Amino acid sequence: MALIRYPNRVLNCHGKVELTMEEFKKWLKKFDEDGDGRISVEELREAIHATGGWFCKRKAKRVLKAVDTNSDGFIDESEMPKLVLFAQKQFGLRVVGF
Repeated sequence: MALIRYPNRVLNCHGKVELTMEEFKKWLKKFDEDGDGRISVEELREAIHATGGWFCKRKAKRVLKAVDTNSDGFIDESEMPKLVLFAQKQFGLRVVGF
């Protein structure tokens, strides 16, 4: 299990990094290389790699497909809650206020 590396964050009593939704979005925005406000499969892979995790492109595509409710091939603002649920299960973090 990998953790999102976020400076000056302490683990909560359950051993999870706790972020607000805005902090999570700000962190994820760092990987939006083309600045279009959406996360592509490659940008998602980069974000996962930054946590210390490793996803092959095929697995990243499956994650994207699972959270991409409008099937446009990207994760946008409206799909962020589904991505948060995935990140909470997979990366030992807790996002509050979403």
